[in-house]
Amino acid sequence: MTLPPRLPAALILLFIQLFLATAGFSQAPTRIAFLSDVHLQDIYGGAPPDGATLLVQDSSSGNALSIRTMASQLQSTRLFNENYFAFEQALEEVVRQGIKVIVLPGDFSDDGQPMNLLALREILQRYQQKHQLRFYLTTGNHDPVTVSASAAGKRDFLGASFAPSPMVSEPSLLDQWALDPSTTVINPEIGYGGYEDIIRILGPFGFYPSEQDLFWAHPFAPLDYEKYHYDSVLAQASLSERRYENAEGKLIPDFSYIVEPVEGLWLLAIDGNVYHSSSGEVLKSSSVGFNEAIIDKKHQLEWIEGVAKAAEEKGKTLISFSHFPLVEFNDGTDELLKRMFGPHKFQLSRSPVPETSASYAAAGLRVHVAGHMHLNDTGIYGQAPQNTLVNIQVPSLAAYPPAYKTMTFADNETIEVETHRLTEVQGMSTLFPYYQKEHQLLQTQNAPQLWNKAILEAKNYNEYTSMHLEELVRLRFIPSDWPKDISSTLVQLSGTELYFWARLKDSSQRTAFLKSPIMEQKSLRKLRKKMKKEGLSPSTFEAWNGQELITAFYFLKNGDELAQSDLDPEKYSAFHSLMLQIQKMTPSQEGDFERFMMDFALTYLKMMDSAPSDHFLISPQQGTVMRLE
Repeated sequence: MTLPPRLPAALILLFIQLFLATAGFSQAPTRIAFLSDVHLQDIYGGAPPDGATLLVQDSSSGNALSIRTMASQLQSTRLFNENYFAFEQALEEVVRQGIKVIVLPGDFSDDGQPMNLLALREILQRYQQKHQLRFYLTTGNHDPVTVSASAAGKRDFLGASFAPSPMVSEPSLLDQWALDPSTTVINPEIGYGGYEDIIRILGPFGFYPSEQDLFWAHPFAPLDYEKYHYDSVLAQASLSERRYENAEGKLIPDFSYIVEPVEGLWLLAIDGNVYHSSSGEVLKSSSVGFNEAIIDKKHQLEWIEGVAKAAEEKGKTLISFSHFPLVEFNDGTDELLKRMFGPHKFQLSRSPVPETSASYAAAGLRVHVAGHMHLNDTGIYGQAPQNTLVNIQVPSLAAYPPAYKTMTFADNETIEVETHRLTEVQGMSTLFPYYQKEHQLLQTQNAPQLWNKAILEAKNYNEYTSMHLEELVRLRFIPSDWPKDISSTLVQLSGTELYFWARLKDSSQRTAFLKSPIMEQKSLRKLRKKMKKEGLSPSTFEAWNGQELITAFYFLKNGDELAQSDLDPEKYSAFHSLMLQIQKMTPSQEGDFERFMMDFALTYLKMMDSAPSDHFLISPQQGTVMRLE
């Protein structure tokens, strides 16, 4: 799809305002906010009295804190603790903007545990009553993890001694997990909640119709807009009425729904969860999304097609949202990533294949909002103007880049999308003193993978999540995802050595250099001279190594346009120059490192040259996305 040239946002909005004025529109534009992957954990939930003393104590109240260790946070793709404060901060920002409709596209809780669902309900009710906010939720692979409530727990709560303290939902897990009863908290509220728990606790937030809604329906009831009546629809909205038979012959709830919260806007919540039998009778979420849902939930796609057709006939603006994406989110690099890292890395199974995207586009969806991947991206499937589907990836509030998105509907033709970074978070450092104690204990134990305590000096939430990603790359991604021979070579090379290697004439010279990456002074002087002639800074290349290049790659993959302002501009430019130089190399049948780096360079450059993902304008009927300054 060809993207139109950039136009200043002020000019675009002026055109829209003039159009509205001449067309007779006088009401304020509708705005909605999308806050995804909150992963709320009730850090003040504590534990039952007989287990409370096993957990770290709040220094101000003396009550037990149910927080996870920093070591576990830095091995996870999300934070467990500070996102509690980030969520409320994001809600405060939304309130200040005067937005009343808020969508949470799944993974609104840590793992769908009742204690966390109840904490979420308390927050949503508080903002609903105080600020008249209206919330619309959809399910994620973490809520619910299992179709019905099941035994579960976590091994990594911060204990009173600042060592990890397990918490499980029932005693049977003590033997199963080989846990010490004297150091393990038993708390029934930490088990996995199921669909029944979600609708019981969070039903009023979209999963049931509300008297405030102009229209609401689900896939197993008639889609009758003209004869809509709240009481009759509510009577058909019970859990027992909303089930389908999956491929294993099991009856599974489907919490999809269509709602009209304000005149003219239809929000289509799609429950994309697919469940398979795991241990015993437990049905667990596969986490894959629509590549499986399109097969397992055939009824759903037929219903979506009917919804899209009805929206068009009635002149409604239709926005679908789900936890799962409908278009690939790696800027067209899935095959390259598969070639470099294998099919089971980088969550490639979660990336919708073209056939999946085509089916939902053909069903009539034009704009879809998703979470799940904890990254910022805009994916576009199809060729304008027919059957173009724009997929908007909302970042997580619990990971880099911490942000939420808003949509403004000024007319029936365009949608303005803005990404709001969460920088200042009140209370962010509340738990840092406990992490200090944890770090001190790990030091005395000579822990093999000691986390960098510099993260506790983060000045704001964006910096904190940036440092979280840096540690995640170092402690988890490089050891587990990267081919060992590639990463061990790459991290040891400086930027200067990599650039010198990329400029060598043939594969044999490059292979010889990697065996002994020593540059003679004469070669170094010659290289520096050439670099200066090309407008490059030799000192900048000397200031970074392969480890930083790998880290920058993850920033770019996760942050897209947002990452550019978080990376050192001189180093970012140097990375770009290196990638362009690598692209000039002649491929060889020998040298795994060489072939890998050529694929890596192409991947990196594709991710740099992506569709707008920060501030942009969508024209759904035209199938275009225009970047706004």
